[in-house]
Amino acid sequence: MRGWGWASGADLQSDAGVSQRASFLPQAHVKFPPDYPYSPPSVRFLTKVWHPNVYENGDLCISILHPPVDDPQSGELPCERWNPTQNVRTVLLSVISLLNEPNTYSPANVDASVMYRRWRDSKGKDKEYENIIRKQVTSSRSEAERDGVVVPLTLEDYCIKTKVKPDTEPVDMADFYDDDYDIDDDDDDDEELSDNDIDDGDDSGNGES
Repeated sequence: MRGWGWASGADLQSDAGVSQRASFLPQAHVKFPPDYPYSPPSVRFLTKVWHPNVYENGDLCISILHPPVDDPQSGELPCERWNPTQNVRTVLLSVISLLNEPNTYSPANVDASVMYRRWRDSKGKDKEYENIIRKQVTSSRSEAERDGVVVPLTLEDYCIKTKVKPDTEPVDMADFYDDDYDIDDDDDDDEELSDNDIDDGDDSGNGES
C-alpha cells in the first residue's frame, strides 16, 4: 500500500515568533506480509525523513511493528509489540504519534536524535534541527501538490469532514398507508369470518330447538 500521509511536526517558531505546527506530508510504502495480521506490516518512507526513529533508508523503527517475540535486550515489553488485534488504523496513528513525539531512548538515526534533543533542551534556540524540518516540510508539500494532494496546513484543516448532502427525494407516504390498509383489510376479513362462524352456530342451535 502506497500513499501520502500527514503529520503535525514539531512546534516551530514563525518569523513573527508565533508557535506553529509544521504540516509534514511524507509519502510512505506499507507492506503487508502473507500471514498478516499474525505478523506486522512494515513501513518505509519514500520521502526523505530526518527523524530520530527513521533509518537512513526510510525504514521506520517503532515497537508496534516489531514481531511479538520475547526479547529482553530490546527494552520493549511484549504488550508494546505487534499483536493480531492491531490494524491499519492503529498503525498509522502510532506512526503519526511517533513523528510528533520522537523516542530518543532507542534511536534509529543517532545524529537526528542528538540534534533533536539539542533543539528540545534549548527550547528552540538551537535552530539546526528546526531548519532541517522546515526544508522537509516545504519539500513534502511541493511533492504532494504536484501529485494533486490537497495540503492541510492546520489541525482544523486535517480534521475537517465533508458534509453529507441531505436526501431531498420526497418520501412516498402512500407506501406506508398501503401497508396500513393491507393490515386493516386482513383484520376486516378475520372479523367477517368470525361473524359468519357465530351466525352459523346460532342457526344450527335454533334449528334443534
